[in-house]
Amino acid sequence: MKKTILGSTVGLVAVFVAANALADNHGKGEGRFDRLDLNKDGQITAEEMAAKNSDLIEKADTNGDGAVSKDEMKAHHEQRRAERREKRNPDKNKDGVIDKAEFMQSAEDRFARMDKNGDGVIGEDERKQSRKGHHRGRHGGGE
Repeated sequence: MKKTILGSTVGLVAVFVAANALADNHGKGEGRFDRLDLNKDGQITAEEMAAKNSDLIEKADTNGDGAVSKDEMKAHHEQRRAERREKRNPDKNKDGVIDKAEFMQSAEDRFARMDKNGDGVIGEDERKQSRKGHHRGRHGGGE
């Protein structure tokens, strides 16, 4: 009985977290919606929300108790931010200097991220979409 209650509680927490993620979008595009729409049918079911957040709980639950504390969630998000920063760090050889090759590769990577449809041109819609998340951390939004 105890496991059933814990499982139900974890499931409800997952649905609550997903609902908050959708409500917290503040007009920042469809990114969060798309990530929750696992089968890409344009609709998010309770099962999709639960599956996506079950994965989050599994990754963030560092002590293995089947629940995620505030500290575990904070640590999980900090780790994800650090991974994203590292991925975008142009100093790939970690020598403390960004040489011309690293700079140019970084510029090409940024362009490729902005060119959502891969046509070699950044259209107005792609530029706007790229700018939407640019100041996320400064205004309390984001992850």
